[in-house]
Amino acid sequence: MAGMSRYVISRTIQMFLTLLIILTLIFIMFESLPARPQDLLRTAPNIQPSQIEDMTRLYGYDRPIIERYLLYMTNMLTFDFGISFSRAESVWSILEDRIPRTMALFGGATVLAYIIGIYLGALIAWRRSGVLDGTTVVTSLVFYNMPSFWIGLIFLVVFASELNWFPLTGWYDPTDNLPYLVDVIWHMSLPMIVLLLLSLAGTVLLMRTAMLDVIGESYMITAKAIGLPQRKVLFKHGARNAMLPVVTSFIISFVFAIGGAVVLENVFSFPGMGALYINALYQLDFPVAEATLYIITLMVLLGNFLADMIYSYLDPRVRI
Repeated sequence: MAGMSRYVISRTIQMFLTLLIILTLIFIMFESLPARPQDLLRTAPNIQPSQIEDMTRLYGYDRPIIERYLLYMTNMLTFDFGISFSRAESVWSILEDRIPRTMALFGGATVLAYIIGIYLGALIAWRRSGVLDGTTVVTSLVFYNMPSFWIGLIFLVVFASELNWFPLTGWYDPTDNLPYLVDVIWHMSLPMIVLLLLSLAGTVLLMRTAMLDVIGESYMITAKAIGLPQRKVLFKHGARNAMLPVVTSFIISFVFAIGGAVVLENVFSFPGMGALYINALYQLDFPVAEATLYIITLMVLLGNFLADMIYSYLDPRVRI
């Protein structure tokens, strides 16, 4: 138990130091940009110089860079993200609207991919060297190596534009005359299918490899020798013991799927965190852009931390 406590403390310190480093890099990145939020005001003919000065003071650009850095770090660590430059509202209120959408889309696709992938990967490993095995592996490799934006555009053109099976953009359209939940699911279906195909490919390959490693173990041979049903041998004895790398991979994939929202959300014009980040950059809305990157970073770090905890619990050798 003491070993587990030391491991938890060690990983917590590492995660916090990593977070500080990433926050510092985010600050340097935005400070290095040649433009500032108040620069957009100078393009408006009715804006007075005094208003630009007020905006400069509001966002702290009249202070020394060290003071801005310390204020930035304090605000990030206390989740005080301030006011959006482009919308004149709390950054948190904007994030609260976008985070559930991204979580629903990318989280839902990842969960479905692992439910299907674990079953399919175990099945094709059990029936290895057959037609199903070869077809699934080749198909998985194709989707695994396919750029997400490319397959997204293909599906958008074919199934939304040409066949008109799905809406082109958005999250909800009141003119569809559908119940709210049904319309939301319809709008999410096409990007979720793309995400499911991309996530499923890696999950199937990972589960197949893990399952092949345990098929030759003595307990599997014994289970088959005593006449247990094939389904029980496959899933209770085989798949259960092969799921260690898959379980930890699931946590990491879940949070990295959210981090990948920047690309696919813009392909499908889905109003989530990824689209919010890109729009914030276009509008020089640094508070929103910084907060979005911070939330995504925090999700990734917490996901890695949770995966490490699960792995160390399942395999105590990791703590050594």
